[in-house]
Amino acid sequence: MPRRKLPVGQLGTIRYEKVGPRRWRAHGYVRTFADKRLELQATGGTKDEAAAALEANARVRVYENAGAIIDGDTPLLELLELTLKAMRDGTVGNRKLRVQSVNTYERILPLFSGKQGDRAIGRLPIAECTQPIIVNWLMKLSERAPANAKLSKVLLSRAYDVTAMHGVNVWPMNPTYGVKLRAKDREDEEPVALTLPEIQAIWQNVQAWQTPYKRVDLVGIVGALMATGFRPSEVLALQWSDIDLKATPKARVTLTGAIVRQDGKLVRQGYTKTKAGYRVVSLPNWFRDMLIERVVNAESVLVFPNTKGGFLDIVNVRSKFRDARGETYSHVKLKSFRSSVATAIEEVSGVEEAARQLGHASPAITGRYYVRRAADAGDHTDVLELFAPTQSAG
Repeated sequence: MPRRKLPVGQLGTIRYEKVGPRRWRAHGYVRTFADKRLELQATGGTKDEAAAALEANARVRVYENAGAIIDGDTPLLELLELTLKAMRDGTVGNRKLRVQSVNTYERILPLFSGKQGDRAIGRLPIAECTQPIIVNWLMKLSERAPANAKLSKVLLSRAYDVTAMHGVNVWPMNPTYGVKLRAKDREDEEPVALTLPEIQAIWQNVQAWQTPYKRVDLVGIVGALMATGFRPSEVLALQWSDIDLKATPKARVTLTGAIVRQDGKLVRQGYTKTKAGYRVVSLPNWFRDMLIERVVNAESVLVFPNTKGGFLDIVNVRSKFRDARGETYSHVKLKSFRSSVATAIEEVSGVEEAARQLGHASPAITGRYYVRRAADAGDHTDVLELFAPTQSAG
């Protein structure tokens, strides 16, 4: 009768031999995922210590898979690089990611190498990257950089999917499952809602900054942000063909794309962030007049091109705006105009109309992230009535 094969990853009968006064050696066989039967050995001060060392050795060796792309000895960083390739190709996760999204994850790879002071777990073989090690690393990173910790968690979760695809069952479950990371500070999430006096003051500062020698049309860009509620990257992608200045009763603009950076190059992405983002927005008369002034001398298909007619880099535009906005408004960013537009429309017409203007499929997103509301303190007047002044005698 043929010998029954060992289950994959399970040690066979362990044999012991005494190799010194206080030294034991344990021997055993383990079957790998490549269907190889390996003989292993390990030593320890007692039988139990030798057996524990043998089992630890087996846990690493079981993933050896000659000719495979990854195995238990593959460094975590190499697995993450393979994961990023799979995310580009759409072979892992629910869908193929946009190039700029993959680039975002690529930028956090140095974290795993310890280049920013974090523990260099990227150098560890994946068989040694246990769940406690990964969880501890994520929690430590979360204390310093919550946003990067969130990205790292997603990347590690996709890496788990890649190991499963390649039959390397190094983690019994997703090592990031259930990890609760520190959230960003509330102040960072609070939308900015500019008042009319604040908007007028910023207008004056930007107009004072804009001189004939300034090559970025910051007045026009800020105007577009205020007039539409578009994202800055969407404003920079506006083409004259998207705008109908003769439409009645109001001029209109159709949002058709955004300027993004893909693999280090600026490109115009010819579609919106979501399906709901593809929309027609009516323009206020003051912005229509601004566009009429600009279209006369237009030499590019873009409404806001660089000096050569190409794409403006949002990084440079943000820098120009920081110079122009004034110290009083250092908390105001280009994206602040989007939340200001949403809040202004919500106060007059409701959150549903604000969502339509911003291109959100759900008003809940608009209300949560873009509309600034005062907290409702409730009605406690029955208590406060007790503080009414008494009538003086006489």
